[in-house]
Amino acid sequence: MSFARGEREDPLGLGAELLARLDRLSVNVRRPVLGQAAGGRRSPRPGTSTEFADFRTYVPGDDFRRIDWNAYGRLDRLLLKLYLGEEDLALNVIVDVSASMAWGEPDKSTYARRLAGALAYVALGSYDRVSVAGLGDALTTPLPALRGRGAAIRLWRALAGLPGGGATDYAAIAASRRPLARGVTVLISDFLSDSDLAPALARLRRGGQEVALVQVLAPREVRPDLSGDIALEDLETGATVDLTVTPAVLHRYAEALRRHQAWLSALTSAHGASFHVAVTDQPLDALLLSTLRRGGVLR
Repeated sequence: MSFARGEREDPLGLGAELLARLDRLSVNVRRPVLGQAAGGRRSPRPGTSTEFADFRTYVPGDDFRRIDWNAYGRLDRLLLKLYLGEEDLALNVIVDVSASMAWGEPDKSTYARRLAGALAYVALGSYDRVSVAGLGDALTTPLPALRGRGAAIRLWRALAGLPGGGATDYAAIAASRRPLARGVTVLISDFLSDSDLAPALARLRRGGQEVALVQVLAPREVRPDLSGDIALEDLETGATVDLTVTPAVLHRYAEALRRHQAWLSALTSAHGASFHVAVTDQPLDALLLSTLRRGGVLR
């Protein structure tokens, strides 16, 4: 894909070098895909690919060219050869756009949107159907599902333009009546909200989704460089707390973060999902080509 007209065609700043590396990847799916249209995925539905799937008895109206005449000679029965279809995958990317994401250096919101754009680009390259949504106190879907690499710029612009602010409410996912085609859902958030995540995971699982959670944190959330008397403010609620930061406090914070991530990992595993962590000073290509490939999100 060319960016000859400058950043207007790359609103997320992904860059041609990264995109060239992503051209070799595809979104991974663990079970057979049953898509809605022709695509690049193997399907259990009979199709016209060259990979044999099964036999069934011939009935009038079937394509006689698919009759296995060798089987007829052995069994004296008309059997039809069935082949694996080549169909599309649905990728749904949900990006947390709440107020807490607009923090950090580099900031979490920009990193999350760039990650979503990169994942979408990979899926579009396989002619999968891709939809994106922003999550705050409601679920915002700026576009219908798109297919084909030519839709990448339109989708990136939608991601860049998602309105931010407010609090994260995972209940918006659980309450959504928007139908989800069976496929893969990637939820990108800092997962620092008190909102209950479990109903959202259950809703996605009932909708036939393979779910991956990516926790995006700023470097100072992982390694706080604080000391002395400070006042902390919750960006989503406005609540403040006065705190004296000592080495012991930093140690307790690190332990609390570790326990929180272990809880998230256990929760996602219980719902058949996967959990991954990204820090915004980690190069995006390292996250995509290493962490998410090892974690089974990409291949």
